[in-house]
Amino acid sequence: MRAGRQEVMGKGIYVEEFFGTPEVGLFAVVTENICIVPPQLKPRQEKLISTVFEVEVVKTTIAGSYLIGPLVAGNSYGLVISKLALEEEVEKIRSIVRDLNILLLESVYTAAGNLILTNDRAALVSTYFSKKEVKMIEDTLNVEIVQGMIAQRPYVGSISVVTNNGGLIHVESTEEEVKSLSKYFKVEFFPGTVNDGVKFVRSGIIANSRGAVVGARTTGPELMVISRALGV
Repeated sequence: MRAGRQEVMGKGIYVEEFFGTPEVGLFAVVTENICIVPPQLKPRQEKLISTVFEVEVVKTTIAGSYLIGPLVAGNSYGLVISKLALEEEVEKIRSIVRDLNILLLESVYTAAGNLILTNDRAALVSTYFSKKEVKMIEDTLNVEIVQGMIAQRPYVGSISVVTNNGGLIHVESTEEEVKSLSKYFKVEFFPGTVNDGVKFVRSGIIANSRGAVVGARTTGPELMVISRALGV
């Protein structure tokens, strides 16, 4: 499938590749306010992100890497960033979003983005985190927070996507998990995949309440599920 816009339900889902791969979720993190992307992203793609999400684009690496998605999680209130991030990278973010809580998470588990699922109403975090770490994350994101797993997997941030409109969850999740998360996050969740069957849906999606960018290998049926799940 070619990169471009798919008109769905009056808003927009765009299919795209970043750096030659459909795993767009590995390279960016978006909230209702900002999107963090690598400096080497093409100007056309930066403009696309700015237009689709209606946010300010922050161009920086994290820990010197393009792989921003696994290392950062956030909502409208704060960002949780891996302790591997460099001081100048954190300062770059602070200089652009001065009123945002920023936590450099001192944890043995450095893939914060893979272990935290959050919108502006709630957060689910991995059972890997200590109670102290959970409290720090809660204070940063300023939402109710619980620890848990999805589909018997602790890396909840990599197998689900949630916005203030809806959520897409690992296709092997139980009906009880779907109902429980829908109630907790106050949005409706749907099981699904991305990029022609990939169950780690976060790897192929970046989304907020205004739109979504998904990997270019995502099929038509997958796009319809994603549209329904995220309300875009």
